[in-house]
Order: sequence, then C-alpha cells, then structure tokens
Amino acid sequence: MSHLQIQRLILIKGEYKAAQASIDYTEREWSRLRWEQGFSRIEFPQVRQATVNIERTYIARLFSVFESILRGVLPVRVSGSPDRRSVYDLINRAASKWRIPAPIRDEAHHIREFRNLTVHQNSAAASPVLFADALAALNRFLSRLPDTL
Repeated sequence: MSHLQIQRLILIKGEYKAAQASIDYTEREWSRLRWEQGFSRIEFPQVRQATVNIERTYIARLFSVFESILRGVLPVRVSGSPDRRSVYDLINRAASKWRIPAPIRDEAHHIREFRNLTVHQNSAAASPVLFADALAALNRFLSRLPDTL
C-alpha cells in the first residue's frame, strides 16, 4: 500500500503519544495544575478516568482512520449513494480482493472487535489490545494492498 495511507495511521500514533504524555503530566502535576485557569472545571477523578481510557480512545480513533481508508479503496457501487457497508464486510472484501492472508485479516477483525467493545455498549467481548499492537496489525493489513489503486 502506498506510504500515504499507512502515514495516515502513523499520524494518529503521534497524536496518541502527545495525548498520553499530556495526561500523564497532568495527573502527576495535578496538585499544582488544578489551580490553573484551564483546569478550574476539571476534577481529579476525570483526569484519572482520562488516563485509564486514553489507549482505548486512540485505538478507536486509529480504527476509524483505517475504516476510512478501506471505504476509500473499496468505493460504493452506486455513486452518490450512502455507504452502509459494515466494517466487517469491508475487511473481508479487501482481504479477498487483494489475497490478504487469513491471519492478517483476523488481526484486523480482532482490532475491530476491541474497538466495538470500547465504543458500543453490550458488544461481544474481545481480548485487550495495546495501541502499538493495533497500529502494527492495521499496518500489516494495509501493507498488503497494492501501491496504486
């Protein structure tokens, strides 16, 4: 796949690292920062919850960009009609079209399941995923797509 598509995921990695560093700093320095103007309506439990959720939040963001890439490379058959295809179907269609091996396809589905667990309540259980592992899995999938589409 074109480095441009994979680069879109790498940009999310940079955002994640910046957000992670910021929330870690805020949590560590809370006793001093809580008096700053921008923090006046934030409580420490909110900071703690942000710390707990930062990785899941950015995995959801990462997957959203991955989904957008798939929608872009697998256009809707009827131009101008809304794209209502499920991400499950998009992953399978791309895997079939570009002969992506089942283990790589299954990794992408695992990240999708974890994202669903994070975003949708009452979703099926998925084993935990780290941001770095999600990024690697989605990049492996995208790297199997052709350079020119």
